[in-house]
Amino acid sequence: MKSNKKTGRILGVLLLIHFILGVLINQFLLGPIIFTSDFLTNVSTNTTQIILSVLLGLIGSALSVGMAVLLLPMFKKCSKGIAFWYLSFSIIGFTMSLIDNTGVLSILSLSQEFVKSETTNVNYFENLGALLYATRWWTHYLDMLIAIFALPVFYYVLYNLKLVPRFISIWGLIGVALMLTGILLTIFDQGTHDTEMMLLVPLGLNRLFLAIWLLTKGFNSSEIAEKPL
Repeated sequence: MKSNKKTGRILGVLLLIHFILGVLINQFLLGPIIFTSDFLTNVSTNTTQIILSVLLGLIGSALSVGMAVLLLPMFKKCSKGIAFWYLSFSIIGFTMSLIDNTGVLSILSLSQEFVKSETTNVNYFENLGALLYATRWWTHYLDMLIAIFALPVFYYVLYNLKLVPRFISIWGLIGVALMLTGILLTIFDQGTHDTEMMLLVPLGLNRLFLAIWLLTKGFNSSEIAEKPL
């Protein structure tokens, strides 16, 4: 059906934009600044970059909700419960992103005050900075965990309805499992940041491949039969 192909291509555009935003934020804008030992100084000297990363992060989270809304009618043909599960966790993910990025802005405000403060207040700012950094760290990983709840649903429905070749869905599910492993290792202090990044690569490549596939081919044009799970 033409509508399936059109929906798939729209999703491909959104996925590609979401992928690009994630790379920009984590590799070029926010990541190199905030994940350093002297972040209190670095953050304030890169105010524009930090604010831009926050705005782009919120746009990325809004795109996730937009994708869930776009896919809702199609996913309901598979299962209404699963469709609304996916939408609900996308909305929760957007809320967590708001909290996460509020933490980044709090660190920015503290950094600006730290730079203007007298040297006698260094210990106070460092202790408060450590607290805000730890709070933001936990909200960031909770945000990632919330995202994981939606991803298996996304790939399962793609697989179940044969919207794309099934190897893409299987690849995505394996990537989700690896991503979850990396996050849990980090949370329980059993892994390193480098290990986590390596475990995120398969899913990242899958999202990029899926976006390009959908842009060129769209969803499977055959009619999707409504079937309960």
